[in-house]
Amino acid sequence: MDNMKNRILQTIKKNKLLEDNMHIVVGLSGGPDSVCLFDVLCRLSQEKNWKLYCVHINHKLRPKAAEEDQQYVQDMCRQRNVPCRVITADCGAVAREQGITSEEAGRNIRYKAFGEMASEIEKTGVAKEKIAIALAHNANDQCETILFRILRGSGTDGLAGIAYKRYDENGYAIVRPLLDADRTEIERYCQERELYPRIDKTNSENIYTRNKIRNLLIPYLRENFNENITETINRLGKAASADRDFIKTEAAEAYCHACCGDRNLLSCTYLKNLHKAVRFRVYIMALGKVGMNRNLTYAHAEMIDSVLFSDTPSASAELSDRFSVRRRYEKLEFLGPPSAEHTEGISDREDGVKWHIRTMAEAEFDEYRTAAEGSSKIYGAFCGVEAGQLCIRSRRKGDRINIGKGTKSIQDMLVDEKVPRHLRDAILLLARGNEILWV
Repeated sequence: MDNMKNRILQTIKKNKLLEDNMHIVVGLSGGPDSVCLFDVLCRLSQEKNWKLYCVHINHKLRPKAAEEDQQYVQDMCRQRNVPCRVITADCGAVAREQGITSEEAGRNIRYKAFGEMASEIEKTGVAKEKIAIALAHNANDQCETILFRILRGSGTDGLAGIAYKRYDENGYAIVRPLLDADRTEIERYCQERELYPRIDKTNSENIYTRNKIRNLLIPYLRENFNENITETINRLGKAASADRDFIKTEAAEAYCHACCGDRNLLSCTYLKNLHKAVRFRVYIMALGKVGMNRNLTYAHAEMIDSVLFSDTPSASAELSDRFSVRRRYEKLEFLGPPSAEHTEGISDREDGVKWHIRTMAEAEFDEYRTAAEGSSKIYGAFCGVEAGQLCIRSRRKGDRINIGKGTKSIQDMLVDEKVPRHLRDAILLLARGNEILWV
């Protein structure tokens, strides 16, 4: 029993996970891992002056068993005098509604609940740095995660696996004190402490990819290749994590140098001179700025590289989930999914703008122009033109404009002015038939 306590204390100290006098939100499912973590934290709470809060999610995926898990958790928290919040959510319905897997839906619901609990603690006057969310991922989970990412074609960052400590989008620390403990040790601890945790029978069903890795792949590798496969894979993860942290530091500095004023625009010249490993991580940072924090792959980075080194100054590429990247001559722009409110061009304007063209006498025009000085509008006068002959529209094939020494195609003019391709159809033209009077 003390071996587990000492192991967790060592992990906490080595990775600077928790300090004294902290408020800790514990994700408590009722399974062996979370029960073990909860029990050890309870034992340490008096000497460390920790205040614990438990959050349990009833995912509504296992009728009757889910309610029994919930009751078990509530009884355990009541016995320890630890507040417990239960969230009931139909993960299956959420998954169908959002078009995602039930696993992903459950994860989103859990992390949202943990963050909300942490936020409520902060509102009572507790400093954010004194709040942490403790989750019970163990060494076997780490091995499974790394193998899962390898099978998905992860880059080397993915080999780092689950982090001992990270921060969520609201700045709350998420810590995993059990990450060095093996599942066998955990089950032995629960047995010795007579905790009788709940067992999720779906973990033995080879429905999900992660279950297949746990129940089929790892046992096969252990029997046929390496009996210490879990420890071996996790050493790989730690080595990859150290490399990742160093390169991320280099990439953060490079990102700052590459920025062109706007955080979404990076200098192509600067990026081309970076080492590929650093450049790819700069891409990850740039995509993170526009909201793409997940599902990044090496293939995405190569797609962005093809845009960067393209001979076409307006090259572009569609990534996943409607994220994209495009060249604006010597700048590289990273874009998130277009919002429902944003449209380009004049054919589907939703901003309520109404264009009105009318003629006026010269004296009236001078007075009107003076009154409009300093505004963002642009006014022009065209002699001998009736208002009914004019229209405002986007460009059409063959449009040309008089430039004093003959005419020039609108296409060539926009290219010479280095207007990005994706903006060219949004440029408004004042036209009389096929003759362009103003751009």
